[in-house]
Amino acid sequence: MSNMQLYVWGSAFNAPSIDPKCIVIEAYLRLVKQEYTVVTCNDPQTSPTGELPLLKHGAVWVAGADRILSHLVKLGKDANKDLTPEQKAEYFAYATLVQEKLYDCMLYTWYADSANFIKNVRPTYATLLSFPSRYLVPIQLKKNAKARLAKYNVEITADDAGLPQNEKEEMKELLKTGWHHMYQLARNTYDTLQTQLDDKEYMFGETATTLDCIIFGYLSLHLYPDLAHKRLQHILTNEYPQLASYCDRIKSLLFSEEQQIESEPSEDVPSLWRTFLNNPTGFLGTVKDDVVSYMGNNEEKKEKSKSQIDFERKRIWSIAGGITFFLAYVIYNGIVSIDIRDDDDEEYEDEDYEEDE
Repeated sequence: MSNMQLYVWGSAFNAPSIDPKCIVIEAYLRLVKQEYTVVTCNDPQTSPTGELPLLKHGAVWVAGADRILSHLVKLGKDANKDLTPEQKAEYFAYATLVQEKLYDCMLYTWYADSANFIKNVRPTYATLLSFPSRYLVPIQLKKNAKARLAKYNVEITADDAGLPQNEKEEMKELLKTGWHHMYQLARNTYDTLQTQLDDKEYMFGETATTLDCIIFGYLSLHLYPDLAHKRLQHILTNEYPQLASYCDRIKSLLFSEEQQIESEPSEDVPSLWRTFLNNPTGFLGTVKDDVVSYMGNNEEKKEKSKSQIDFERKRIWSIAGGITFFLAYVIYNGIVSIDIRDDDDEEYEDEDYEEDE
C-alpha cells in the first residue's frame, strides 16, 4: 500500500474531477508513475488551507496544486527534468496563461450562464456533497466566481433571476448581442496553445511534461462537460480540432485504464471542527454572510420564479438544520455549556439577596 494519499473532488462532467487542480495533480502522479491512493472527500474544509487537492505523504500534509507539484519534484518525480532552460521558461509562461485564462472562461460558462448553473452545475455539486453542504457550497462557489470575474465586467445574476423561459428565446438574444467577450478570450487562449502544439504529440515534443498535465486539467472541463450550453465545447471541436484531439490523447495516455485505488481518510486529517476551534469568529462570520446573501433583498424576491423560491426555502431550512446540528455537537461534546434556570430558581435567589440585606 502506498504511503501517499490524495484528497480530491470527485469525478463529474465526464472528467476525472469537477475541479481542474485535482485533475492536474492526479494526471501528474500518473505521468511520473507515482503510486498513490485517492480519498474522494469533496470537502475543501478537509484541507488546512481550505483548498483541494490535498496530499498526505507519510506524516506530511501538502495542500494546493502548486505546493504538491513542488513537493513531488523534491522527491525526484520531475516531469520537466529533460526540458531545456528556454523550455522551462516557456513552461511557466504557458502554465500561468492556462491557470488564469482557461479557468476564468470555465467559471464564466459555469456560473454566468444561468442555464448551465441551474441545469448542470448546481445539481452536479448536489450529488457530490452531503447535507447541508449541497445547498451552501454551489452558491459560495458562484459568489467566488463573481468576485474573480469582476475584472472582466462580467455580470452574474442571482440564481435563475432573468433566466429565459426557453432555449429559442435565449438564442435570439445571443444573436442580437453577439458572443460574449469571454468566448473571445477563450479563442485567443486556444489559439496560443494550438500554435505551441503545432504538429507535435505534446507541448514540448513526443513526451508529455508537467505543462500537458496542467493544460489537460483545465481544458478537459471545457471539452467534456455535457452542459445545457456547450459553447466552449463547440468552439474547441469546430474551430480548434487539433487542440481537442490533443486533450483526448492525454486522456487516453493517463486515464484510459482504471488506476485509481480508493482509501479511507487518515485519522489525523484536518477537520472542520479544528478549523472552528482555531478561528471561531471567522467560521461564524462566514455562516452569517452566507445566510444574509441567500435571503437577498425585497426587489430581488419579486423577480424570483416559483422554482427558485422553493429551492431557497429548502436551502434556508438546510442552513438552519446545519446550524442546529453544529450547536448540538458543540454542547454535547462540552465545548460550551448552557446553564438552564427556571423562574423558581430566580425567585429563590432574589429572596436570598433580600434576606442578606
